[in-house]
Amino acid sequence: MTAAAATLYVPRSAWRRAGSVLGTLVTVVIIMVAAVVVVVAVATRLSSKAQYTAFGHPILVVLSGSMSPTIKTGDLIFEDGLSALQKQHLQVGQIVTFADPPGSQTTVTHRIIKVLHQHGRVFYVTKGDANPSADTPPRPAAAAIGRYVGKIPRGGYFLTNLHKPIVLGLLLAAPLLWLVGAPLRRWAREDDEPDKSGDDPESGDDPESSKGVGMH
Repeated sequence: MTAAAATLYVPRSAWRRAGSVLGTLVTVVIIMVAAVVVVVAVATRLSSKAQYTAFGHPILVVLSGSMSPTIKTGDLIFEDGLSALQKQHLQVGQIVTFADPPGSQTTVTHRIIKVLHQHGRVFYVTKGDANPSADTPPRPAAAAIGRYVGKIPRGGYFLTNLHKPIVLGLLLAAPLLWLVGAPLRRWAREDDEPDKSGDDPESGDDPESSKGVGMH
């Protein structure tokens, strides 16, 4: 006596449910990422062009390689803001952004290599890691803007492109198009499913259904 091999049958509805759950998760992730990117783009767009700000932190696009290899051209750096008291107590080795010259909107981000105390005031001697000599003159503590925390390599190029109206518009439209397209895709799948009633093995029309288990 021979027996037919057992096969595991997974209902098509189960696959559809799994696909629906996966699609929902992907949609949520895309919307969250797009929302964060849009918030950063709008926040920095509304900030001064000399210094962007997002979530309360100064953000700057590096325009030169004076701090290479630590910070390279095109990197996006983010910093901690400094209070008046903190500006007076920066330390050698810290990477700090200063207004250059003091009071202007132009900035420079270099490393402190020496702290000076002159006539009751604090000054910092700074130097770019890739520069052969220190900056002159020493920078007054009041000119400090922020202390370097970290960077996103080449993120400055990305942020610059985000400020283009067409890119910002596409970012805003993408989640909406995804949400609108999801039900349309489901309807399309339902309409494209063939009628399999003629293939029902219990209908008796399939010639294979008349075959029984061989007996010897």
